[in-house]
Amino acid sequence: MENTERYINALIEGDDFVIKEIYSKIYPKIASYIFSNKGNTDDALDVFHDALMYIIITQKEKRTIILSFEAYLFVICKNIWKKSLKNRVIKTDVSTLEEKETDLSTIILEQQCIEFYLEKFNLLSINCKDILSSYFNGASYEELVIEYAYSTINTVRQRVFKCRSKLIELIKSDLEFQKIKKWGEF
Repeated sequence: MENTERYINALIEGDDFVIKEIYSKIYPKIASYIFSNKGNTDDALDVFHDALMYIIITQKEKRTIILSFEAYLFVICKNIWKKSLKNRVIKTDVSTLEEKETDLSTIILEQQCIEFYLEKFNLLSINCKDILSSYFNGASYEELVIEYAYSTINTVRQRVFKCRSKLIELIKSDLEFQKIKKWGEF
């Protein structure tokens, strides 16, 4: 947590010494991930830079609690790289700055949606979080009956339905949802 605040402040203030420390400590791990997933040095540098820009933009706008800077940065890099791979088409021309800004904006919006969802998900009861996590990760109703010691499949279905309904209610009742929904329509 201590380094987290130091790193975020350094990024926002442009402290070259600490930014070089971030590159030397964390970039090799990100580069290794990119290399093992069909990327090269340029890809790794672009992803790392875009992730740092994302952190600067979002943390200037609204400071959020980040427990582990390294883990947070890794997840952002991973999301950026996955999106890049998904949209990758062999191009012979160089992408323009405008395209990169649009891509970064999309990534920022997607990351904000993920963070918003997780914030609402964490408001659920422990039981709801557990059962929905299992369900969303592909567990069948039959498996949930055994895992959570419910009496019937129908009971599990009702519990999943109630938990999902509660999550949807939490999401839709938040004013932030309307903003996100509006931005997603563009």
